[in-house]
Amino acid sequence: MRSADLAALRIADLVDRDEAAQAAIELYGMEAPTAVAHSALEAHFDGRPDDYRFWCDVFHQLRKPN
Repeated sequence: MRSADLAALRIADLVDRDEAAQAAIELYGMEAPTAVAHSALEAHFDGRPDDYRFWCDVFHQLRKPN
């Protein structure tokens, strides 16, 4: 893959939100929302708005009552 192709790649194109939430729970347990919020902030400050929105959506999904 060329570097120009990699620059256009978005996390939302590679990962399903439900799968990301489940993976975060499996990896971080009760700290999953914090880990996902950190990912959202990192994407925001890196100038990746699509990834930021993805992680915000995952965060909100994790915060929903079961």
